[in-house]
Amino acid sequence: MLRITLGFPLGVYHAQSGSSSAEPEWPPNPLRLIGALLAAAHGRHGVDPAPERELLQRLCEAPAPLIFAPESIAVGDPAEAGEVTRLRGATRWAPRNYIGRALSPRNLGRERAEVSKAGVAVGDRRVHLVWPDLVLSDAEVERLALLASDVTFVGTSRSPALVDVATDLPADADAAPWTPIPADRIAGAVVVRVPDERTIADFDSREAARRSDGLKVRPTGLIPQIAIGEGIRYAPPGPGRTPATATCDPHWWGEMIVLAIDRTHSEMVPKAPAAYLLARAVRVALLGCFGEAGTPDEAPAILTARGGDPHCAIVPLPYVGAPHGNGDVLGVAIVLPHRQRVADVAEQRSRVEQGLHRLLDGGGEAERYVRIPGAGRVQLAVVNAGDAQRRTLRESSYRRPSRTWVTVTPVVHSRWRKGGLDGLLRQVTADCAHVGLPVPEEVAVLRSAGVRGGADRIVAVRDVPESWRGPLQGPADHLRITFPEPVVGPVLLGRARHFGLGLCVPAPTPADEARAA
Repeated sequence: MLRITLGFPLGVYHAQSGSSSAEPEWPPNPLRLIGALLAAAHGRHGVDPAPERELLQRLCEAPAPLIFAPESIAVGDPAEAGEVTRLRGATRWAPRNYIGRALSPRNLGRERAEVSKAGVAVGDRRVHLVWPDLVLSDAEVERLALLASDVTFVGTSRSPALVDVATDLPADADAAPWTPIPADRIAGAVVVRVPDERTIADFDSREAARRSDGLKVRPTGLIPQIAIGEGIRYAPPGPGRTPATATCDPHWWGEMIVLAIDRTHSEMVPKAPAAYLLARAVRVALLGCFGEAGTPDEAPAILTARGGDPHCAIVPLPYVGAPHGNGDVLGVAIVLPHRQRVADVAEQRSRVEQGLHRLLDGGGEAERYVRIPGAGRVQLAVVNAGDAQRRTLRESSYRRPSRTWVTVTPVVHSRWRKGGLDGLLRQVTADCAHVGLPVPEEVAVLRSAGVRGGADRIVAVRDVPESWRGPLQGPADHLRITFPEPVVGPVLLGRARHFGLGLCVPAPTPADEARAA
């Protein structure tokens, strides 16, 4: 067994939640500890960090640890023995300082980011991370303890930390820990980021990007960075945990890079029926920001691949679902393949971001626009603080686990179906199998989009450039698909799924409809 203990001398753990910058993170993510230990290994002057990196790699490859930490409550809530309090500081607005572009006083009020301070008042309570089945030699434990003594903070620099290493449980460990539950969902569970086998390499990639001069590696500040590690659910230590149904995560699609439509500088605002044309046009514009094939500046494989090779989906995001959903496309998502399908997806994402930076902010008006044939020019932009509040542009809107999914844009099937409803079920089952989804329990054909504002039809094939028509050759349906267990999105189905058709969202529940009203 290996145990690493975190103590916070100032009595507060400062770190922002991954789901909301205004909320604190709790319990502390094991990934932050790995990052702090890795920084300590590289901070030793004149000492080769390779042996410590190999030791940390073993921690990353081990199963997710148990976390002995109390539950947290909000300020003012009735407290029970042992609970800690979540704190939220004042929110302020700061101008965005994009690398490679001077700040403009004219844009200070428009190009700004919300900055929040959040933390958890832990007092003298300590947090213990325990790997029950990880066995290290005495020499390795000693080396790890020495490395831990060099850690200065965990979370932000506002929370100095004292880190200890041992091979037993301490007397002050809580009776029950936070427990990883990768397959089941538990009432009150939270998503915790834990390291995986790619974590050390991903930290290296991010550090290389930070140290790079110019924009040759990563356009820091314009495009959200890829999330390091893996987010899994942890059940809280309190009594009364009630298991829910199992959840299926196909691990087919990975990170999403969401951009907004700049309605001010675009010649027109596309509607949902034009989603396919817009997606194809975005791909052309993005590929135009790279060099020729075979050159050092060529586009990454996840942008150029076709057919069965893993590659990105470019998905327009129309305003749907709300009572006033009108089908206006508010943004575009670049959906990357999951890292289980593409081992170096973090590195390739970095190169995708280079192209996006050139498209959004690079030299010349021609590079800044996406040209939709026969319609006009559209400009993409970084999602600002106001746009980020829109459900349409939130990644969680397309990832929320659900048993029932409905189509926003029609699914183009891979072949003409036969056999009535049984044939439809077989066809949709095949479409689901192509993206790792389970066999549907029930499939219903809808007469229109499954949510208000969806594309009841798509643009006529005759209006599509001939070289783009291939994925549209097939029958198209709007569907309501019910799986035997909740499925984690995004869900994209059919022949044209890589260009925005077959986009599904969780079917609205009565609670969703009440909130929307």
